[in-house]
Amino acid sequence: MNAADFFSNHPFHIRMEQFSRGVIFTAREGERHDTKWFYERSRGQFINARARLTPAQQKKFDLEFPKSQLFSKTDLAKFEFSASGRPDVVSKGAQKNFAEFAKDIGEAWSKSDARYDELWYKRLISKAIVFRWLETEVPKQPWYEGGYRANIVTYAMAKVFHDANGEKQVLDLDAIWRRQSVPDALQRALLLAAAEAHDVITHPPAGVRNMSEWAKQQACWHGMKSRTLSYDEDFEACLTLVDIARAAKRDEKTKKTMIEGINAQSEVVTLGAEFWKEVLAWGRERKRLTPKDMQILEVCASMPRRIPSDLQARHALDALGRMRDQGFGEA
Repeated sequence: MNAADFFSNHPFHIRMEQFSRGVIFTAREGERHDTKWFYERSRGQFINARARLTPAQQKKFDLEFPKSQLFSKTDLAKFEFSASGRPDVVSKGAQKNFAEFAKDIGEAWSKSDARYDELWYKRLISKAIVFRWLETEVPKQPWYEGGYRANIVTYAMAKVFHDANGEKQVLDLDAIWRRQSVPDALQRALLLAAAEAHDVITHPPAGVRNMSEWAKQQACWHGMKSRTLSYDEDFEACLTLVDIARAAKRDEKTKKTMIEGINAQSEVVTLGAEFWKEVLAWGRERKRLTPKDMQILEVCASMPRRIPSDLQARHALDALGRMRDQGFGEA
């Protein structure tokens, strides 16, 4: 299975679609409408989704999903690898970069999909905002001579993220998310890095003539990474303490756990006591229940006298899933 096939059938993209249809971005200053970013995992999804709508619905769709906030799976790979210090891989082109990204996602997901939560998605969009801003601004710079824009953008972004992210501080992606724009101090840092990236890419070592090929080499990134840039003093304002960034991650995990618990409780109560009596009887008769299963299912079967906690509700639903796998509910 090639990378594209793997990714198209991978649960990661389903979660990405859920986030892109559900996570709302507060209107930027001066704008009237909240918006969303549209994740297109296969070519033509955006156009096809819009084409099925009436003219009035299309107008609403255009406000909700501005075309400037459309991004594909290859765009996603560019945003992530630029931020994580792999501009040499990004420079190899959309498909090769995406293949490498799909491999990384597959390995990470198999260990745990928990990191790919809503906060991860919001921080991804912050990276997208930085990347897209650079794409627009690089051609406007006096030093830009045309060509190599894609290489300059990924190298500049990688350099700023590399310099910003240390043991104690990291780039404040959550602040970019809240603003839905790139702060002025970060803009200046990115353009400083872009000018340096232009110099590194267009001045390869002796004997290297193809600058695009030079940008694909780790040696090019090592050269860029090792250069010292004099950022403005207010660049510090674009950073946040690592502890604060981790705390936000913990808060997101707590919120997710709470929501899942509430949803589980609601589902258990909706199914009703009689249903849970049947599950309990079926499982007991076939000796498919652990002592803990029986204890919790007895609570569910005694509603409304006793109501299962969120943890008990989640365990009950897990037990129900196991019972269904073993034949419960089949005619």
